[in-house]
Amino acid sequence: MTEQNRNYIKKEIGKLLSEIWRIKGLSEQEYGSNHPITKKLISMHGDAQVMLQENQK
Repeated sequence: MTEQNRNYIKKEIGKLLSEIWRIKGLSEQEYGSNHPITKKLISMHGDAQVMLQENQK
């Protein structure tokens, strides 16, 4: 994988993290923090963070 591809992936995962966090906030307002949708968004955010860390290795 080229450095350019790595940087692109890192940037896109960063965007994904931001969007998931934004939607999670809206979900908390609408459904509360214990709703399955909110919990899944929190899980997705964690998964995306792991992907970003793995990409940086």
